[in-house]
Amino acid sequence: MENMSLYLVSAFVVFILILNIIATYIVFKTHFVVKGRRLAQSLFIWCIPFLGGLLAVYLNREEYFERRHQRQVGNNTSISHSEAINHAIATNQNHQSGR
Repeated sequence: MENMSLYLVSAFVVFILILNIIATYIVFKTHFVVKGRRLAQSLFIWCIPFLGGLLAVYLNREEYFERRHQRQVGNNTSISHSEAINHAIATNQNHQSGR
């Protein structure tokens, strides 16, 4: 019985560590205008382990996951891959109809 509780506590500690590492990675990959925000969120993650990690992932999820799915097209990083394909198709159709 003691071993079972030890395993559960160990699994929970490992889960918290993995969550904090992922949250810290997301915070450092997210672009912040104010550079001190990155440090403040990192400290919050590690000072309040479970809640800090969840809150950091929640706050930064939109920008991190949206930027992750966008690919750089030419020199324009604000256009997504699908938008670039649609633009290329439209441009190609305009060139073919102009002949």
